[in-house]
Amino acid sequence: MNIDRNQIWVGIVTGLLVPFVGYAVLLMVSEKLDEWLPQFTTDGESVIMPRTLYLLAICINLIPFHLFDRRRFAKAMRGVIIATMILGVAWLVYFGKNMLD
Repeated sequence: MNIDRNQIWVGIVTGLLVPFVGYAVLLMVSEKLDEWLPQFTTDGESVIMPRTLYLLAICINLIPFHLFDRRRFAKAMRGVIIATMILGVAWLVYFGKNMLD
């Protein structure tokens, strides 16, 4: 089964999966840093806010975007951008009201 990787749906799926995996990795790293460096925690909570981890996870989409760009997969790049925009709007809707307070 040979799948043409230069498709918008491939970019959308990649653009949605990579941030979720990236968030899991960033969360594990954040927890380990809190464990190893307790002086950087306040009242047992991490200094790194969850919204920062979510935003960094969305920014990890630059990696597949760059890989698709190097292979000249323009349609897949569009899919990654669509997924990134969806996640960015969701992040803004979810955390936007907290940032304005």
